[in-house]
Amino acid sequence: MAVNRKRKRKHHPVKKVLAFVGTSLLSLLLIIIITVAIIAAALTVYVMQYINDAELIDINNVPMDYSTFIYATDKNGNEIELKKISRNADRIPIDISEVPQQVKDAFVYIEDERFYEHDGVDWKRTFGAFLNEFLSMWGSRQGGSTITQQLVKNVTGDEIQNFERKLREIFRASKLEEYYTKSDILEAYLNIVGMGGSTSGIQAASLKYFNKNCWEIDLAEAACLAAIPKDPNENNPFYTVEDPETGEIIERGIENNRKRQLLVLDAMLSNNAISEAEYERAVNKKLVFADRSRTSESGDDGIQSWFVDDVIRDVTLDLADLYGITFEEANDRLYNGGYMIYTTVDLEMQEKLEAEYADYTNFSETVLTDPPQASFICMDYMGNIKAVVGGIGLKAGDNIFNRATRATRQPGSCIKPITSYSYAVENKLLTWSTMFVNEPVRKIINDEGIETDWPHNYNTLSYDRMGYFTFQALQRSLNTIPAQLVTQETPLAVFDFLQNRFHISTLSASDADLAPMSVGALTNGITLKELVAAYQPFGNAGEYFEPTTYTRVLDSEGRVILQHKYVKYQALDKETAYIMNKFLQQVIEGPNGTGRAARLTQTPLIGKTGTTQDWHDLAFIGCTPDYVSGIWYGYDIPKEVTTGTYYSSSQVWKNVFGDIADSGNGKQFPDCPTVKELYYCTQTGLLAGGTCPTGDVGYYTEDNIPPYCNGVHPYLDAAAATQTN
Repeated sequence: MAVNRKRKRKHHPVKKVLAFVGTSLLSLLLIIIITVAIIAAALTVYVMQYINDAELIDINNVPMDYSTFIYATDKNGNEIELKKISRNADRIPIDISEVPQQVKDAFVYIEDERFYEHDGVDWKRTFGAFLNEFLSMWGSRQGGSTITQQLVKNVTGDEIQNFERKLREIFRASKLEEYYTKSDILEAYLNIVGMGGSTSGIQAASLKYFNKNCWEIDLAEAACLAAIPKDPNENNPFYTVEDPETGEIIERGIENNRKRQLLVLDAMLSNNAISEAEYERAVNKKLVFADRSRTSESGDDGIQSWFVDDVIRDVTLDLADLYGITFEEANDRLYNGGYMIYTTVDLEMQEKLEAEYADYTNFSETVLTDPPQASFICMDYMGNIKAVVGGIGLKAGDNIFNRATRATRQPGSCIKPITSYSYAVENKLLTWSTMFVNEPVRKIINDEGIETDWPHNYNTLSYDRMGYFTFQALQRSLNTIPAQLVTQETPLAVFDFLQNRFHISTLSASDADLAPMSVGALTNGITLKELVAAYQPFGNAGEYFEPTTYTRVLDSEGRVILQHKYVKYQALDKETAYIMNKFLQQVIEGPNGTGRAARLTQTPLIGKTGTTQDWHDLAFIGCTPDYVSGIWYGYDIPKEVTTGTYYSSSQVWKNVFGDIADSGNGKQFPDCPTVKELYYCTQTGLLAGGTCPTGDVGYYTEDNIPPYCNGVHPYLDAAAATQTN
């Protein structure tokens, strides 16, 4: 039987190799496809996460820092900039409608020429920047960020240089363009873009570099500004470097800016934003920059005045009260909030007073090694503070301690008109010619343990037991008469009168006592500002207004957020104010007046001197028909002021303020027809009769007129009897 055998096929080696390779490639391809799919899925999830997490940026409420402006009114009634303050950034908000087209075009065509075409991301520039990272096609890194992306970065502060940050920025920019117009985005960008140093935004930059508003700059200047954001530190025109070899200052910023300014103009020309003729004029124009010495990077133009210090403090306190925040928080808000503050200052007066306070010869006859300090404040009869100085000599810095508004010192005899005398006149307890005996009211144990009379007078008429009329007691600044009045009136009643009528904020319960109310020995003292304000009624028909350094404050949107309310308080009735005015005139005009050194030649003046028991504090408050003002001087750490060396307080007042006060404009103090001018007997203080040998004019209210003299003149009769004997 035959056997059938099958022949085995032989495979060609090449085919085996090809089959293996094919299988391997197919497997590899499948692996790649699967891997790519996994990566794509992961990347999709990753990207979708950023898309979902890309929050919408509210560019209408971006927390940006803006410069605050303080304004004053000049003598012609024009509002002028007094001071610009900023802390974190020098920025001034501007609406896009106020930005000229050439300014908008300059920034757009150098920073993002397809701004009006893309949806937040210029993919062409982005792809080009990506390729350049690997191929270095342009020799340097190319920015792919659009204006929208730059705005996102500036607003969020997200500046980490990595892929994730760029991805976030792209999606944020895309979302931003969905909800805002190009005009909105460009406005926000032009307000926030860095313009060199602490300056941000085109309005602040226009003022800084050209001393012009943004809407006033021309094409060449617009191109100069648009050249800055590429490198704000080195492209701003005020950037300088010092030559290490010669020490010469090189204006490198102008050179750098010029190069890029030409690129800006080229970009505007190539995009048909300007004509050839406009291009040529701009290229050939020589730029005139602002005086860089007028400002520094911090926005400071030198040490600010005492008044600016004061208005900053006042507005800060009121902002803190308005918003229920701390002083520090309110101060930061003030410096960075873009406020507009309209003040009460008299620029010429402030300047003159600061100059007078820089001259030590106004305070002392000789130059001493340890001179005292002094302060001054002046306001009108609406409470508007016109000028303030917080210390002698050149001002040492900004926002320093102001002795006129913050130091609480003893008022001495300056308290008498607003306590014992006003109270007595208002309550019909005395008249112009009431006779008082110059004698103490009680015995006290002094520091040496010795029993002595109190109070003590600071003149040779210590206790002569002679009779003095009311006006004479105030003219001579006797301490005994106010002490007698307060004893009669009761210290508590006078304390309430002082606190409620004259708005003194520093009083304490312990001041409801004889010494504080009669001779000014207050527990906490009083600020010069409140003391001067308390004298308003004497020259203002009894009216008092709270002192203020500003009239209104506007926020960055132009809304009034603080408005000073001119509330009139009738502190004294008109008759009392008029009689007190006449009393205080005697301090200046009377033969024994303690304020004679302040007397003016053309303008009516009333006033009162004040000296504390230990000669630690000297003061003078003076009122003209236009102003009420006052001076204090002494040592910061209280000690005796050598009265033989320094001018009297009334003389110092005249030295520093006399020229201003004596304006000679013919204005008079308010009249009061209901007060009667009557002759009184200078022997008895009663109305003069036919037998009275001498008389003089006194001032009386209709319901408080003394009776007529009966012809008995004790002092005259006593003198005659002495001569007879």
